[in-house]
Amino acid sequence: GMSGKGLNKVVQLSPALTRICGTSMASRPQAVKKTWEYIKANNMQSCPSGDKRIIISDPLFKEAFGEDKIHMLQLGKLMNPHFES
Repeated sequence: GMSGKGLNKVVQLSPALTRICGTSMASRPQAVKKTWEYIKANNMQSCPSGDKRIIISDPLFKEAFGEDKIHMLQLGKLMNPHFES
């Protein structure tokens, strides 16, 4: 069902993350998946060095995370404030 505990609990997303994910309610894994779909759909792993681990922010990402470039390992931490506990 929709109700879950822990990681799979469906929570309210921030307005900025809602714009990226296309939904205002999601579990953390769903939101991460949708964020990656957005990154890939918008070809945001286009660092001139060819390093696919670097995400180049578009305006929505810049608004949500405040960074021009994000290392993929930092993404989870940057998403933390966008989940209502």
